[in-house]
Amino acid sequence: MIAIFKKVFLRREPFPAHNNLSGVWTNKPYRGDKDLERVETEGVPHMFTNTIFNRSRVTTHEDKERFCTYIHDYQLNMFRLAKSIVHNDTDAEDVTGEAILKAYRNLSDLRSFASFKPWIMKIVVNEAYSLANRRKKVMYLEELEVPEESAESVMRESGELWAAVEKLEDEFRTITVLFYYEDMSIRDIGKTLGLPTGTVKSRLARARQKLKVLLVNEGGME
Repeated sequence: MIAIFKKVFLRREPFPAHNNLSGVWTNKPYRGDKDLERVETEGVPHMFTNTIFNRSRVTTHEDKERFCTYIHDYQLNMFRLAKSIVHNDTDAEDVTGEAILKAYRNLSDLRSFASFKPWIMKIVVNEAYSLANRRKKVMYLEELEVPEESAESVMRESGELWAAVEKLEDEFRTITVLFYYEDMSIRDIGKTLGLPTGTVKSRLARARQKLKVLLVNEGGME
């Protein structure tokens, strides 16, 4: 996992100083893998929120604190989802930043923080496809058959599996990432992507079939 997200933390400038609910981050320069290991064990620094709070305003201080906490929890999830659509770290980082900014500016649209994850993930998807569309990388989605819903424990973080997931077509890769890596329900994925639940199920089934072929074929590696 560290290798996938290394580019996010290879910053030319030190992390901004701030105090968040999970601890204090100071203006210390990036220290290579030590900082990445700290991210894995202590959480992700707020990469974008200082800039956002200078540009925008929410109704209450409590909203601001809760927004910080949820973004802190989901930044890596957002980055991974964005990368599954735009295919490279630089664009995924841009998409994540834009999604956080847009979410903060439209926080009043969020009815409840209980639905924060599908709400923010939908913004990430929209931003990612918007960028991909501008670069003419969008693939059009098509309807498929309906399978049984199943969250198999094998769909977790392993090198060979992730390599295989990255080889899936966009419509299968995004749904696979949301379901197996982000633990989102069929219903929430449908809301996030604007798809019927039957379509989500069918694409998950097709994705599983494709992954089996890739994994059998030298573990999904070329």
